[in-house]
Amino acid sequence: MMKKKSVLSLMLGLLLSFPLFAETGERPLIVHNGSVPQSFDPHKTSAVDADNLVRQYFEGLVQIDHRDNSIKPGVAKRWDVSKDGKTYTFYLREDAKWSDGTLLTAQDFEYSWRRVIDPKTACPQASRFDYLKNGRAYNSQKINDPSQIGFKAKDKFTFIVELEGPFPPILELLSSPTFYPVKKEVVEKFGDKWTEPSNIISNGPYILKEHLLSDRAIFVKSPYYWDKANVAINTVHILFMDDLETALKSYKASAIDFMWQLPKTKVRVLKQDPEFHQGPLFGIYYYPINVKHPILKDVRVRKALALAIDRTTIVEKVTASGEQPATGFLPPGVTGYPYKKYLDFNPDAAKKLLTEAGYPDGKGFPKLTLSYNTDEAHRLIAEAVQQMWKQHLGVNIEIRNFEWKVHIANLHSHNFEIARLGGIGEYIYPSTFFEGDVTESPGNYSQWSNAEFDRIWGEVTKENNPQKRLEMYAKLEEIWLNDMPGIPIYFYNNYWMVKSNVKDLKVNAMNQYTLKFASVKN
Repeated sequence: MMKKKSVLSLMLGLLLSFPLFAETGERPLIVHNGSVPQSFDPHKTSAVDADNLVRQYFEGLVQIDHRDNSIKPGVAKRWDVSKDGKTYTFYLREDAKWSDGTLLTAQDFEYSWRRVIDPKTACPQASRFDYLKNGRAYNSQKINDPSQIGFKAKDKFTFIVELEGPFPPILELLSSPTFYPVKKEVVEKFGDKWTEPSNIISNGPYILKEHLLSDRAIFVKSPYYWDKANVAINTVHILFMDDLETALKSYKASAIDFMWQLPKTKVRVLKQDPEFHQGPLFGIYYYPINVKHPILKDVRVRKALALAIDRTTIVEKVTASGEQPATGFLPPGVTGYPYKKYLDFNPDAAKKLLTEAGYPDGKGFPKLTLSYNTDEAHRLIAEAVQQMWKQHLGVNIEIRNFEWKVHIANLHSHNFEIARLGGIGEYIYPSTFFEGDVTESPGNYSQWSNAEFDRIWGEVTKENNPQKRLEMYAKLEEIWLNDMPGIPIYFYNNYWMVKSNVKDLKVNAMNQYTLKFASVKN
């Protein structure tokens, strides 16, 4: 009885704490966005929840309409493509403005993109510039002049992007936060504090009005956004809750209108709810391995751990939400890709590899730690894997949980042995899953380095033949799985809950959503 009262008190507190609701009676749209983001800076995000947050108050040259996954004009009102598919000329709107009412220009994009590739920024997604002319050469320190990279402001309203070779999902890529503009004067004046509500200047449909740490961010409609006439919702509160069970209770109590992450243990029951929605998700649940660890640097150990996991049992008995066992690294969904089955449950082969590595039946194998961000489903999966490794290999693994902000910081600093992570594509194409594994990529959490992988990566961005490109990506996947810098577990499904009076709010196959297109029917 006390527990129920506590939850209800929380719901009431959430509702009464919204200033607009209390003062005017107009209730804001309330969105659950998972954990507290690692940053409010679009150039320093790498997690899906952080990306989804900044999508609401920044906008790139183009945008994805998540209702149908189509590319729509953003800051650029139109664009031309050269016959060879390598040069894109974007023509910016003359009415595109920052949230302080000042004009947004092509020079703002030039400054912002140079900021991304500046090592001082430490952008975890800087490797995305590898697709641009000389981007790979700059990121690998073969050249040091950023003006040689394929982007420039031709004039105030014309921005030119040159690619190494034709890249089909380039527009989808340019819609991501990595390529958003930031205002030079604000960034340079306030430094690391430029994203605080009192300082930040953005260019999207919403303005960050208030940020209550570890609680919520409050957004209001921007009066200077070029498409403000089509932004229906005036105020949005985005809540940060690590505990999906608590968030779901808030949703059930109508204190939350939209949840794009649901507790795995509840999905089977929630499927009966008319407000439950599902769709495809281009993503993988996997365990990155720190290959610099003295034990885990042995590929035989990494492969043994991978082969001793019964993925079918995990998706049927543990998650039980319709996931597909991951027998490779690239999720299904890429048309024309030569998919292969690389992984299977093979405890005998796993034992043999561990014996060859010097640990017969696990003897002498040190206790390693498998870490995950706090969540009931992650715990259950980790415990299942822990038991499988004990049963089939005779090794003892400790499992530890951390709140998301600590967990992702540990990954960035390589302060882990084996860790839980989810990989979600920014677009439906293989490159989105391999760009983070290039040796110099800031997103290379495993610290893995493979010269052949790097060589092919440098060539695939220049390849003109579409099918040849896919074959080259398949070779990258083969190299990755042969070296095993991570352990694939399963391919995701997509689930979300949204109140019936909220229209045009859905999650696409890249786990992205945009509030700009949503409306609330009273």
